[in-house]
Amino acid sequence: MKIKVFKYKGEDLLPYVKSENGRHEVIAAVSSVRIGETERQLVKSKHCVDYPRWVALYVGRTEKECVRWLDKHKTLVLKLCIPYEVF
Repeated sequence: MKIKVFKYKGEDLLPYVKSENGRHEVIAAVSSVRIGETERQLVKSKHCVDYPRWVALYVGRTEKECVRWLDKHKTLVLKLCIPYEVF
């Protein structure tokens, strides 16, 4: 089963681990509706759209710790990455 996530130029925007200047983070493009930034009712009434918002979900001491965290919470993180759609 394929999960529908946000796309940019045909590429899926999947969560990843970013290590820069001694800082290690799990970064994901999450749904603005699912994190409470955009109201669900406004998306339903087509007054707003759901958009991807890049956020740091976890900050760890090492890259390995972040990878372990992402592996453990992958299901929950992918649920946050699914765009809210109205049928």
